[in-house]
Amino acid sequence: MLKETEWLTINNVLLELYAQENLADLAQKLLRVTRMLIPYTKGYLLLHRGESIDEDSSYFLGMSQHEIDAYLHIYYDKDYLHYFSEMMSDTAVYRDTDIVEESMRRKTEFYQQFLRQADIPFGCGIVVKHEGKVCAVFNLFRSQQLGNFSARDIEILNILKKHIENMLIHLSAPLQQPDAGSRVQAFARRYHLTSRECEVLELVADGLSNQEICQRLVISISTVKKHIYNLYVKTHVRSRTRLLHLLMHGQCPKVADDSTFDDAEAI
Repeated sequence: MLKETEWLTINNVLLELYAQENLADLAQKLLRVTRMLIPYTKGYLLLHRGESIDEDSSYFLGMSQHEIDAYLHIYYDKDYLHYFSEMMSDTAVYRDTDIVEESMRRKTEFYQQFLRQADIPFGCGIVVKHEGKVCAVFNLFRSQQLGNFSARDIEILNILKKHIENMLIHLSAPLQQPDAGSRVQAFARRYHLTSRECEVLELVADGLSNQEICQRLVISISTVKKHIYNLYVKTHVRSRTRLLHLLMHGQCPKVADDSTFDDAEAI
């Protein structure tokens, strides 16, 4: 049974999460604010594109690059979380010690070679499914010192799970639509965008930050900002939110004062 103060914290956490405007910010915020509710040692949010992991959009907290690479390229396929995700038809919460009997779990290669080596023997989280397919995995780990996750922790994740599913589906929607590419091309013709501006726009729609766009296109951060500024000027908008709204809906939301740019990243 949660206390009133815990319900208030959950409410504040959800308000912060719903305020995020792209997947990258949501992933970072989710892992950080969850610690206000559930103490943990390390964690990740893995985003899926079809049957594979979208490594560029996924986010890890507390894990070294060596641990991230080992998990993604060696141990992800050995994680007994797969058994759980295959059995579930909808978004669901799990705890590692509930998936596999403990004496058997400790004998697995995944436990011996990864979890124990990284001192994160305990795990729990949420498998996010949409239309029967896994679209994300939100996983938290605890050290031996912190101990296993409690029934209270699982209760909190059950409260959060549908909210997290809705946020991820909403922010992923522009890329999941089959006509996204043609929409960008039509948008480009309407506003006379250059080919590079189209590339930047597609990545903005994908939820990438300026720094991530710069890495993806191998251009400087100042060049990224210049392209985004040009997009604003050509489309007569002043923020990413309004740019994406214009792209998806063909018009901008009305605002009381649109006289200044409110996206500092593009200036």
